[in-house]
Amino acid sequence: MSKKNKKHKNTAEESEKAQTSPSFGAEEVLQTPGEQIKKAEEGLLSPEQEMEQLKQRLQRLGADYQNYQKRANKQLEQATQIAREGLVKSLLPVLDNFEHTLENINSLEKSGDTPEFGALLKGVQIVHDHLMDALTAAGVHRIEVNQGEPFDPSLHEAMLQEENEHFPENTILRELARGYLMNGRTLRPAKVSVARGTAPKDTQVGQEDQ
Repeated sequence: MSKKNKKHKNTAEESEKAQTSPSFGAEEVLQTPGEQIKKAEEGLLSPEQEMEQLKQRLQRLGADYQNYQKRANKQLEQATQIAREGLVKSLLPVLDNFEHTLENINSLEKSGDTPEFGALLKGVQIVHDHLMDALTAAGVHRIEVNQGEPFDPSLHEAMLQEENEHFPENTILRELARGYLMNGRTLRPAKVSVARGTAPKDTQVGQEDQ
């Protein structure tokens, strides 16, 4: 083989070897920006990103726990309120009996008092006051009822309707049984008698003629 042909063969082999031999970093250099971004997205998060995600998860867990605590406390308060209302409601008839007894004793006292009778009255009054103090401490207050004020179905219960010329219709004439509030809510409405408008005189005359 001539020197010229041998040299040409060596050059071709070196060129082929250069094309087939690996080149470090060539793959990264040949990647487009889009391919590099995609590869970065498919890779692991950086420690800073992982820390941020963990922080967000902890914040969400903390908010959920606070909401749960609020709901649990509200349910507990409602259950406690219902239990107190049931207890106090069961004591109201006792309070009624005390007050009726005191009213009867006061009426009898006017006819002639004795030392024994006075001591009895004083003892009943003390028990009544203790019961009222306990109810007040539980948030119970009496509904104030005044003659002539408008009837309020959220506070009053109409037991009777009476014709009355001196008060407008649907106003309160008298209190039949006391009502009570507990922490601003109606525990038992006051039982009242309500005014009913009188029929016009000409209407009454016409009905009598019939």
